[in-house]
Amino acid sequence: MRSLILTLALALPLVACGGEEEAAPSGPVAEGRRVAIEVGADGYEPSRVTTQAGEPITLVFQRITEAGCGHELVIPSEDIRRELPLNEEVAVTLTPSEAGELRFTCGMDMFDGALVVE
Repeated sequence: MRSLILTLALALPLVACGGEEEAAPSGPVAEGRRVAIEVGADGYEPSRVTTQAGEPITLVFQRITEAGCGHELVIPSEDIRRELPLNEEVAVTLTPSEAGELRFTCGMDMFDGALVVE
């Protein structure tokens, strides 16, 4: 009985936080502008997105085909690597701090896109 109570006590916080995901930071989180990006057989559409330094932006990737190598998203400079399940949205929120380009690509580095920061 005691081990059951301990197990439940440890499991409840995980359930409340959505499983094994990290808990959200306390306080409001700025999401900023959302941009939908389709991942098709030929790459990203749009392949370039422009934003301002210091402003949060959420890129919402959705793979729409089994063709091509778009099964994985990589943003090398941000050390981001995410699986892109077919027909599911995967959101990535960034707040770039300086002007330049943040390149995003597929796992095989064949598809190419960029977040252009002004």
